[in-house]
Amino acid sequence: MPEWNPMQLKAIQTKERNILVSASAGSGKTTVLIARLMDLVMKDHVSIDSILAMTFTEAAANEMKKRLATELQKALTAARTEEEKSYITRQLTGIQTAHISTIHSFCLSIIQEYYYILGLDPQRIKSIMDNGTMVLFQQQSLEEAFAKQYQLQDASFLQLCQMFSARAENDEALRTMIMNLAGLASSKSDPEAWLDSLAENYHEKHLLEDLPKEIYENFFEYLVVQTARYEETLIRIDELYRLKYDDQVKKHAIVEQKLLALQDLHQALLNQDYQAYRAAFLAIVHAVVPPSPDKEDKEYARLRKSLLALEDAQLEILFSEDEFMRDIRYLYPYIKKLVDMCRDYRSAYARIKEEHKVIDFDDMEHFALEILQAKGGRVADIYREKFVEIMVDEFQDSNDVQNQLVMLICRKNNVFRVGDIKQSIYGFRHAKPSLMKGLIDHRGEFDEVIYLSNNYRSKKMIVDFNNDLFKLLMNIDGFSCSYAKEDDVETGVPAQNEDNVPICFHAVYHNEIKEAEGIIVSKNELKASYIANQILEIKEREQRKWKDFVVLVRGNARKDDMKKIFDELNIPYFIDIKYGFYQSNAVQVILSAMKCILHPHDDISFTATMLSPLFRKSTMDFAQAKLQKEKGQSYYSWFCEHPFPGFEILQELIFQNGRLRISELINKLYEMQDYYRLHTSIQEKTNLDLLFEKAVQFEDQYASGLSSFLSQIEQIKDAQTAEAIPIGAEADVVRVMSIHQSKGLQFPVVFLWSTDKQTPIEFKDFCISDSELGLAMKAMDLPQRYVRTTIPRIAMEHKKDKEELEEEMRILYVATTRAQTQMHIVDCILELDAYKHPLSMSQVYNRNGYTSWILQTFLCNPSPLFTVKEVHRLWHSEVQQAEAGVYHPFRVYEKPSKSIELVTASAQEARELPAFTFDDDMQGSDYGTMMHKMIEALQAPIWSRAVILQVANQQLVELKEWDIQTLLQLGKDPDYLSVYRGDVHHEMPFMVKDGSQILHGYMDFVSIQNDRMIILDFKTDSLKEDAEFIQRYKGQLAMYKKAMHILYPKHSITTCIYSLHLHRMIAIS
Repeated sequence: MPEWNPMQLKAIQTKERNILVSASAGSGKTTVLIARLMDLVMKDHVSIDSILAMTFTEAAANEMKKRLATELQKALTAARTEEEKSYITRQLTGIQTAHISTIHSFCLSIIQEYYYILGLDPQRIKSIMDNGTMVLFQQQSLEEAFAKQYQLQDASFLQLCQMFSARAENDEALRTMIMNLAGLASSKSDPEAWLDSLAENYHEKHLLEDLPKEIYENFFEYLVVQTARYEETLIRIDELYRLKYDDQVKKHAIVEQKLLALQDLHQALLNQDYQAYRAAFLAIVHAVVPPSPDKEDKEYARLRKSLLALEDAQLEILFSEDEFMRDIRYLYPYIKKLVDMCRDYRSAYARIKEEHKVIDFDDMEHFALEILQAKGGRVADIYREKFVEIMVDEFQDSNDVQNQLVMLICRKNNVFRVGDIKQSIYGFRHAKPSLMKGLIDHRGEFDEVIYLSNNYRSKKMIVDFNNDLFKLLMNIDGFSCSYAKEDDVETGVPAQNEDNVPICFHAVYHNEIKEAEGIIVSKNELKASYIANQILEIKEREQRKWKDFVVLVRGNARKDDMKKIFDELNIPYFIDIKYGFYQSNAVQVILSAMKCILHPHDDISFTATMLSPLFRKSTMDFAQAKLQKEKGQSYYSWFCEHPFPGFEILQELIFQNGRLRISELINKLYEMQDYYRLHTSIQEKTNLDLLFEKAVQFEDQYASGLSSFLSQIEQIKDAQTAEAIPIGAEADVVRVMSIHQSKGLQFPVVFLWSTDKQTPIEFKDFCISDSELGLAMKAMDLPQRYVRTTIPRIAMEHKKDKEELEEEMRILYVATTRAQTQMHIVDCILELDAYKHPLSMSQVYNRNGYTSWILQTFLCNPSPLFTVKEVHRLWHSEVQQAEAGVYHPFRVYEKPSKSIELVTASAQEARELPAFTFDDDMQGSDYGTMMHKMIEALQAPIWSRAVILQVANQQLVELKEWDIQTLLQLGKDPDYLSVYRGDVHHEMPFMVKDGSQILHGYMDFVSIQNDRMIILDFKTDSLKEDAEFIQRYKGQLAMYKKAMHILYPKHSITTCIYSLHLHRMIAIS
């Protein structure tokens, strides 16, 4: 039985109240949730089927069921009476069918139970669209909506098209706007009412006070922020005059005069008097701050430049009130047209889904709401009676629809919500942390808020570091997020106070290193290399496992940087690239080949296919073709006149197009050059399996050919389709993940890839939208296309800017609360002195990034919790040897089982990295693959030149004279001839279990002679000494030997390397 702290105990035991638990990171909220469930079931005898528990993800729901089952099993073991055992057994039996699920799953259960109330087809609710189908149907719906408007040809639509694009035929921006608008509408409990309100915001508005309150207040808040930024910059210039230029009286007087005049601005803002504000600002900017008295004073020049930029930005938008209001009335018909088109799109999309008998996730929520509200709320009454307790996990990420659903079925005092506003990071999913904040700030008669403020995850220094950082950052004036007294966290157990190390900021001096080492390297490459080096150092020094480490990045692009360096250093890793399936190399190769078969005269797909491992042509071949082919002639046409060995295979596939099923064609491509088996990693094989599966699904759904399949791929490949995942949670690999992916997880050692700049939101779109403020367009005079901003636009841009910055603070909070024992923050900087001034609202709005936020906090407030490691010189990282194999779990059953690791033998190679490099040259591995293929195909020696050339032609391989001589020498080598006896196997596969691991791979050559076995590995490396080969490959050969000893325990096993470079056999003792 855990020792609960008082607040945890209160959260577990308080009943007949609406409880909101604010649970900080690492406070054990999931454990508390399970304990409350157990308390309800065991103490209050509330049956499991009378509880509704909604989670954010399926994984969280399954984990909750699993942990609840474990606790109930313990209770069953301890039960004394038959009645008690019978009751607990019933609860255990009911767990799998209990309402412990995501909110979407619960909504689906409502629809499946009461679909007839809305007259839904029962077949439809069984089919949930995948992303690809959804994108196709959305495109069809847009086509319908636009076709209707093009047919009507009314003036407002045509002018709307002109506003969105200077090219009348380009309506992509307008289409995107309609999709965004429809998405926002779907997040509302009443989409139609929300759409109605959009045009109303622009209808018959004559005064600022006529505008909706939210627009009006955000507009003035923008003016307040800009005035504060302006004032702060002026004050810093004034300080420079007082400290350095006290003799420049006239120049200083201009600055002082401007500072004094700011009082008029503040008074106008206090009264929300726009006309007075405009007049005061125009008066202030009339006097220009003079240039620096010292031309070498870079700080003064920078501040003056910032001040002038702020003045120019304000002057561009401060139109008169009459002009502002006239533009708002002018935009009304265009807003109305946009809303009408959104309605047409939604209607078409709903009809297409109904025709195809499918639903999406938005349908689940809205159909469930409609059912609960139908017939006077009869179904809602049933659920209200049924559920004694309603539990909502991750409440900070709920939206309006989800909250409304809970409110429809709850009683006055039976909702238990758990969340943490500081971890609300899903704004792009329309999450509304303001819902949770509203419940905290405005509590009803039956409401109670409980704070879990003990952290059980992190060492004390990490806990205190986060307290200090976010007390300052989240409490900066001008932002709505806050770090209240109740958010201040303490450690939960004494062990957290032991063996602490400070949080370390690694300041990598990029420019210094480049100049000192004379290398050309980007900041991102340097940071990736440094992080990898630190992981290697810490692992060796502290004897840690690879899975102790995680690298947290803000976006997917940085994952690619880490992937590249980990590949170079042979560090085992797992990187889940969310956008990666259609962009993965293996899938691109196959898709290019399919396009080439469909359109052989398309030079791009033809060239990509020929240069790929499927045909292995060289760039020199294409350079020669380019010089010799006629102008306008396709490469395919030229190669038809000048064919090479294997070109007939492509021609045959082109001929067979239309006769082969798509899946058969893909299978043939996988078999070419043994591409699937020899040229792809485990990750790529998994991706190719998924591509094959998609082809089969397409064939089942459509009676169309290759052209339609590729068209579908083109339409959906921009959707975020993740790579197929071939790895389990317990694999001993370094994880690289986005901060969003890390939420809810913890790791002993965390590396945060930090940045000193945040990309500002680019408001280039002609029209933008917001769930609260509605739509905001710029005003445009046609046909000249003169553009002016508008009050709704200013208000909305400010709101989005502010909300994104607040979310970035919360994302940083998630990142810095993942670490258990060590927190490392890495970035490239120019100098530390640039961060030695206090953090302020202006600094945050300047978007200076995590690095500035952290360094400004702790350099201005020195603390033993935080240390800076300055890196001025390059480092050296050695490639990992045998222990650094790439591990993947081998799972056969879905039921819980002990994790078995899959270990590839080839990963046991040890390589020396000659010097720090970012080159990526694959020619060596390509050459090795070619020679292995030739040796396998040649079979028994001795070979003649004619035989070698004949086999090369069959294998679509082009050999140089050196290659032919190498094979001739191998064929007559006495040591090779001596082992080519008995039962000989080329490319012999194996897979054996060794304890908790699966050893698997392919051996180049195996000879089994009675009770003796010889394992031979061919190597093409350009090494000079036998010892070098042995050092590099002994780990790989040792694994082969280990695996064969398991399969052939009575055999004497010898391992050798044959160097095709040295032309000799090398025995490994």
